Amino acid sequence: MALEFLSNESWLNPQINYLLFLQGLRVHLGSNIDVFFMSLTRFGEIMMPTLIISTIYWCFDSMAGLYLFSLNSFCYFVSQILKMTACVYRPWVLSDKVHPVEAAYRTAGGYSFPSGHSTGVSSTIGGMAYLVRKNKLLCSLLVLFVLMVGFSRNYLGVHTLQDVIVGLSTGLIFIFIVDWLIKWCEKDKNRYLYILLIFDTLVVGALFYICHKSYPADYVNGKLLVDPSYAIYNSFIYYGWISGLLNGVFLCRRWLPFDAKKGTAFVRAIRGFIGLLIAYSLLHYIDINLWGYSHNYARTFEILFATGFFITCIYPLVFINIENLVTNRKVSQ
Repeated sequence: MALEFLSNESWLNPQINYLLFLQGLRVHLGSNIDVFFMSLTRFGEIMMPTLIISTIYWCFDSMAGLYLFSLNSFCYFVSQILKMTACVYRPWVLSDKVHPVEAAYRTAGGYSFPSGHSTGVSSTIGGMAYLVRKNKLLCSLLVLFVLMVGFSRNYLGVHTLQDVIVGLSTGLIFIFIVDWLIKWCEKDKNRYLYILLIFDTLVVGALFYICHKSYPADYVNGKLLVDPSYAIYNSFIYYGWISGLLNGVFLCRRWLPFDAKKGTAFVRAIRGFIGLLIAYSLLHYIDINLWGYSHNYARTFEILFATGFFITCIYPLVFINIENLVTNRKVSQ
């Protein structure tokens, strides 16, 4: 049952009609297209962007990885604070005519605006497009991919058009801001510490705000539409994650910068394979055990922080030391 007070909102009707058009299209095209868009939409989740950026960071170009991890962190910070401030309900709550794809519905909890998937893909694949912008064909293909992932959120019925547009726009805006910020920090690496101090302070402030602000308490058939505790818990997941990523990548760049291009192709491949295996295992554990309601906000934040910090700082330092040890042994022999 849709909420009565939203039934006559002029901003809502065109967006619901758009989703209903796509819903009708889904019926005609069949479930195979649903599977395609479900696969596509995963590029906006935490797992896929992390594995992609980690591969770049560890094996190909550490500065490109630094840029993409930073872009991800800033975009997710803004996206989550907007989501918890606006508290916009999901499309099927706004209109009982909207019926999302079941597989997408099961993973679409909390509030709707803006689309976190759109933010994630625009700050990962969109950031990659910016980095390869001199290659017009590759850049265009990456931009098209970003738009398709954003569209998948509409096609699957889990976000309105405004959710997707704002999510994509967040990535677009920060693509340029983060590029300037890193160039500014490279002139004096102590600036990484200044930015990190500001960011960590903002995260603490954002979590305090999220925990203490008021939330809508609308019921339909005796059921609370969105449990604020669930939404707050997910904020601790995201903020723990991005804090770990940014602290790791900035501290590593300040004191122990490494060159991902160092080593033979075989060494870099082994480095990437082992790292991805560990990262996937950690993220899979998080996906299975931590996504969902829990009262233990602090513990969840710690686990996500440690995971992000391991990926961007601890693992690079481990493989640097191991590779240096192997190189020194070969030289001594």
